Amino acid sequence: MEIYDVHTHKIYSEDNDDPYHSCIFDVYSLEFEVAKELHQRHSFSCGIHPWYSDDSDTQMAYLTEITSNPRIVAIGETGLDKLKGPSFEVQTPVFKKHIEISEKLGKPVIIHCVKAWEELLKIKQDTVPSQPWIIHGYRGKPDLTKRLIDFGFYFSVGENINVESMQLIPLDRMFCETDEGDMSIHEVYLQASKSLNMSILEFADAISTNVHKIFPTIQAPKPYYTEFEKEED
Repeated sequence: MEIYDVHTHKIYSEDNDDPYHSCIFDVYSLEFEVAKELHQRHSFSCGIHPWYSDDSDTQMAYLTEITSNPRIVAIGETGLDKLKGPSFEVQTPVFKKHIEISEKLGKPVIIHCVKAWEELLKIKQDTVPSQPWIIHGYRGKPDLTKRLIDFGFYFSVGENINVESMQLIPLDRMFCETDEGDMSIHEVYLQASKSLNMSILEFADAISTNVHKIFPTIQAPKPYYTEFEKEED
């Protein structure tokens, strides 16, 4: 069984880095050069969070320079947030620049969206992206989930889930993450698999298939079995 954390802000040191999972670390653009040397086994996503999209020209210029690096496997997190950050007049052009980079490089987008679903759907309709858009930390209600599925979104789930929505999401469009939460990625997998009435091994195999398809260059972790088999007994 392979375990993947496709969105995390938890930077591990060599001493506490669990070899039985692989991560996509979300780092600011200016952190990337240092981070890629410190964490040789893992991959990265880089972007400008909507909270910090004001006065972001310098960040964007640097982001454009580095995102072709093969260690960067996703663009973002980026997106729209109605509760925090500058106005949508500022957030939207920055988000659209991420979409342009994603399409140019052929790399998926990690989406942060808070209370801005209609605006997000409108931008997806207008831009018609070919790359996957992955909504991170997803816990939306079933009605929203159905709409997002129809629009072709992928979903990354963490410690807070909506069980009804979990049962609607196509398994081939699902990932798992820790973000900044307290749950380990192992616990996230266990919770998600239970919500789907699946064995942890079957669930992990499905997620691995998704990762290999959407992020084919991610280094596989050491396979792990024992702890989960004990938990299911």
